[in-house]
Amino acid sequence: MFKFHAMRSISATLFIALLAISHPAISKPLSNQMDIRVLIDVSGSMKKTDPNNLRIPALQVLTQLLPKGSKAGVWQFANTPKVVVPHGEVDAQWQQQAALASQKISSTGLYTDIGAALTAASFNAQDQTQARQLHVILLTDGMVDVSKDAAQNALARNALLEPILQQYINVGARVHTVGLSYRADQATLSAIARRTDGLFEVAEDADQLLDIFLRALDNTVVTQQVAVEPIEQSFLVEQGIESMTVVVEKNGDENIKFTDGKQDIVTRIPAIDTQIWQSSSTHEVVTIQDPTPGTWTLISDTAILKRINVVGKIQILLQQSHQNIKVGQRSYIDVQLANAKGELLSAAQLQGFKLEVAMDNGDKEVFARKQRFAVDKKTRMDLPVLNQPGMYNLNIAVINGSLVRTINRSLKVHPLVALTDTQRDAANNALNMPVANEVAVIVDTAPKKSQPILIEVSKEKPSKELQALMFESQVEQEATAVVNEPAAVIKEADTAPKTITGQIVDAVNELTAKLSSPAQALETLPNQTSDTVNEAASSVQDDQIVTDQSMHWRWYIVGGAAFVLLILLVILRRTNKIPEAKTQTKT
Repeated sequence: MFKFHAMRSISATLFIALLAISHPAISKPLSNQMDIRVLIDVSGSMKKTDPNNLRIPALQVLTQLLPKGSKAGVWQFANTPKVVVPHGEVDAQWQQQAALASQKISSTGLYTDIGAALTAASFNAQDQTQARQLHVILLTDGMVDVSKDAAQNALARNALLEPILQQYINVGARVHTVGLSYRADQATLSAIARRTDGLFEVAEDADQLLDIFLRALDNTVVTQQVAVEPIEQSFLVEQGIESMTVVVEKNGDENIKFTDGKQDIVTRIPAIDTQIWQSSSTHEVVTIQDPTPGTWTLISDTAILKRINVVGKIQILLQQSHQNIKVGQRSYIDVQLANAKGELLSAAQLQGFKLEVAMDNGDKEVFARKQRFAVDKKTRMDLPVLNQPGMYNLNIAVINGSLVRTINRSLKVHPLVALTDTQRDAANNALNMPVANEVAVIVDTAPKKSQPILIEVSKEKPSKELQALMFESQVEQEATAVVNEPAAVIKEADTAPKTITGQIVDAVNELTAKLSSPAQALETLPNQTSDTVNEAASSVQDDQIVTDQSMHWRWYIVGGAAFVLLILLVILRRTNKIPEAKTQTKT
């Protein structure tokens, strides 16, 4: 009888395991880890396009805003590339080194060897296996120029667009290109960005450089921001914010100061261990640990708050399907919420969270949608099908009552038509080098600044579970009382000896976790329109195609598990018959 029950227990266990393998498992967290490499042109022509060396303050601000724990490096290039800031993990020491090293940038080179710069900063197979998102920000004002010989320049340009760029494509790295002045080789820079799914922009002059650098940064890392009140020049710091980085455009004010949440004055002097002030010729970047909750205000007649990046108890994990699409092509974003350790929030902690996405083309809003967060899954927001080419700004907001975090992204839409012969000839430079002709190059007459997005803030209080996450010190006793008893039960269960069936269950669960693919899910608000439902259905169909492709090998595993089940059944039957035979012989 015991053997019969054991056989039934093992059979039931393997049956449940088969069902688990044949269905997708809960999705794993998206990765926000970054590896960013910045390439700065220092050829002699930059003396004309950037006479005031505004690359220096722009680079200083950029490096101070890189998230801690990411990897980064800075190179300058002209005839040959040279390391400015060694590639390594971003921390306070790395950022201080970057602030000092960037001051040494000067335009003394003769040529502009973009291919050599990309080769020097290229990624390898080891970089690809570190589960980091790989990005390059490239700034130049000129053409591919390696020699006075036109034929040599043509060969260098072809090498750049083929074998060199292919290395970046192979490892999945995105190259974001910035052309400083319209004399830059827009065809080449656009082709580099488009083929690696990066973004290309042109700065009319160096004054626009920082804004473009910040947009490139927004499309590279997931930086959570809090909204700025433009008239009052103030912003709200909530409980649970561990650190914030404030960027101020000085406009001549060298004595930047704030009032904090308690209306105390905050200045550079006296120096405080929890505050880091980095000053450039144009901007002040202030990083403050454990800022006082409440409303902070900038005190200045001329300075302007540019942005406030924050780091807190909640991580926003985001993945954008494409940054370059063609007219009529679909795209989407996936968003997840996790705690500081990268663990996805539970269903109770997600209660009340909404995702809001607004899109504009620089002049007007073209799309806005809200939806609830899916529980324990990626929340997918389908973006609209766009029929007009151009650059679109995405404002992504995560909202729960008064808690508001925003992320900015860009989406470039290219026309379907290829370049005409006349356009191709006009785009070619005097060296008559070939240009990429997949789509026309789109360049706005000037980079547009998107208008601030107005977000409705509710006074609704977050759930108790979310409060426990955000305000751990305030609910520590209550949380401990609730958790202690279950923890003791779990500990007792862990120390108890496991049966053979339990060991089989653990082994099968481990196999399932490794082999099951993440699920994609969408949960929309009840008041969504039929168009929203249709687009969501289309997204589900796209996911189904990916799932079907992985079902073949999954069924091989199911077949193997079934074979193991059959062997176990045969063994158990045979061991069960031996005692019966002995009993009959004795009789």
